[in-house]
Amino acid sequence: MLRARTVSVAAVLVLFVVLAPACSSGTPVRRDTTAAPSNAASSSASSSASSSASATASSAAAGCLSERPSHWAPATGAADDRGSLRVVAVQYQQSLRPLTSYASWQHRMECLLADLVLPLRTPGRPLLAVLPEDIGLSLLALGDRGVAARARSTSVLEALARLGRAYGPQVAEYTRRFGALDPKKALLIAASDTLGRAFEQTFADLAHEHGIYLVAGVDEADLRRSNDPSDVAALRDPAVRTGPTWVATSPRVTNQTVLWGPDGAVLARNVKVPLTQIETSVLGIDPGPTGGPAARANLQPVTVGGLRLGFATSLPAFQYGYDFGARRPGGDACADVRRTYMPCLDSLGADVMVQADANPGQWATAAQSGGWQPLEWMGSAWRAVADPTVRIRYAVNPMMTGNLLDLPFDGQSAIAARSAGRPGRRYVGDAARAATDPRAYSAYAGDKPHFLALAPWAAPDADRTTLARRSAVLARGGGYLETAVWADLKPAG
Repeated sequence: MLRARTVSVAAVLVLFVVLAPACSSGTPVRRDTTAAPSNAASSSASSSASSSASATASSAAAGCLSERPSHWAPATGAADDRGSLRVVAVQYQQSLRPLTSYASWQHRMECLLADLVLPLRTPGRPLLAVLPEDIGLSLLALGDRGVAARARSTSVLEALARLGRAYGPQVAEYTRRFGALDPKKALLIAASDTLGRAFEQTFADLAHEHGIYLVAGVDEADLRRSNDPSDVAALRDPAVRTGPTWVATSPRVTNQTVLWGPDGAVLARNVKVPLTQIETSVLGIDPGPTGGPAARANLQPVTVGGLRLGFATSLPAFQYGYDFGARRPGGDACADVRRTYMPCLDSLGADVMVQADANPGQWATAAQSGGWQPLEWMGSAWRAVADPTVRIRYAVNPMMTGNLLDLPFDGQSAIAARSAGRPGRRYVGDAARAATDPRAYSAYAGDKPHFLALAPWAAPDADRTTLARRSAVLARGGGYLETAVWADLKPAG
């Protein structure tokens, strides 16, 4: 999440007054991050040519037409025979519709891949699908405990209040275990079993089933799976009748971007830092480490398909500590990643910046800086491959779209490259810097040759006033675009 919407913290605290505190064992389930995918699985994660893969994907997609939102477009991208990794940035349009059950959610995610990712496999080339930040946030309303929130709420605050009551027994149990909980994040802790099943297990299973690399984001505690009868009785989803439960190991809740390998194992887990105002003041999210060895370990790239992937989840992708091209020599780039996240990521040797994103608010509108938001957005994915002071070669930026009750999410997904040499493209409204835009944004305006692929917006480009009106219409009634962009990335040299 980048821009913070104005939400009363006091109002959020009121949500949980109904959750009076009441009143083990298990092996941590954070998968082995050193596990390497098998060669067979890796080679099966491929793109468009294999007839058997295409037939399977087409068959699956044929049963998924009803899952597509009304405004949907097939994936577009750029092939390169020299590429060693095909990357797909999935622009998912969220809604409450798939949240009836674990099965309905899993079906929606299976269809999302069948529609926009699996048809792009090609023999001998690994495939990486990158889904947005916070794709797991709506899962708080999944299943029987979310019925009232889904059916009767008109705002996120109203939904959170209903969910707080539904998860009251789990909040009480975690309060007994951990002591008084921060009421802002009590629900995220209480929903650990839901998030473990619907997020952790769903995406691990999808990566393994299809032999692909997969990235997605969630706000959750560190989790373990437990068969302990006391854990199962107190914390398992009441709708689940058998098997273990997922349990929070501490009251710490973080914004995590997770990478699964083709065998379903977790290969990387990046904790977001710095955080936005909405994450700290409304959701009570805890930041990742800000400096020293822990920060370096959190930002450490992981190699996939011959490229070193580094993660910068939304706001961190904007953190340079200086204007475009104006870096001063010397200093430790990783001393405080709240200010210099991107120089630190660059110093660790990242080839690819993976910027999974969920931007809460309208897209075609003014940002908090007073400037045009799509122009401000050039300071993330595009800057990573255009700023001469860093050496990152690719940027992958999937965006969440769709209204979560009264909270809109929107944007244009993109994949950019340092030496693309493509026909010039731009986000909507970015043809020129306006007087209201900060002077530092001058480098961001106009068509740029760095975009390998750029998703269209829900409406054609136009003057900013027209675009802002259209953005307001989307925020009231929907009509956002679900699509994907893809590109073949090649190693250096």
